[in-house]
Amino acid sequence: MKKQLAAFIYTLPLLFLSADAAAASLDDLYRDIIRSDNQGYLPLFVKNRKMPDILGTEKIADASLPNTAGDADVQKLPDAVSLVNPIPAREAALRAKQLKWEQTLKAIEQNRVTPLELDELHYRLHLNDPKAIEVLAWMYTKGVGVQVDYIEAYKLYRRAALLNIPQAKENARLVFQSMNDEQRQKIKGY
Repeated sequence: MKKQLAAFIYTLPLLFLSADAAAASLDDLYRDIIRSDNQGYLPLFVKNRKMPDILGTEKIADASLPNTAGDADVQKLPDAVSLVNPIPAREAALRAKQLKWEQTLKAIEQNRVTPLELDELHYRLHLNDPKAIEVLAWMYTKGVGVQVDYIEAYKLYRRAALLNIPQAKENARLVFQSMNDEQRQKIKGY
């Protein structure tokens, strides 16, 4: 009985050292169990459980980029994958632009136009923003923040009419009626 017990105790470690139970980590143990359940086959969802080498920080830190100034044969390393979500930053930038536009409109409404508001208007004018075109035409008509310029106001109202802004065509007609003969001659070709 003692001999049998001693033999069992001595053979027990050999069972754990066999090839089937040679798992070094919990992940390896899990793989061994899955492999034994699937007759040696390891499914893809188990094969891809280890962290890819590219995400290891020591690999990225040690990698040096090749000098590709004149070497067409040298292969570039792939661009690193950004793990930062760019959507919140984009949304914040859009909110900031919208707030700046609202502040510009409020300043114009209160007749405290500065070069900053004019820059914002001209920026939006180049983007063909219908509201900016109409506001700037109104400013030229009334002399708010700029000198009265019926020719420029007329051109802007005509541009607004092409963008189907309500009342733009009527406003262009009213500005044309407010012009003198010399100003009307300047816009004949327009």
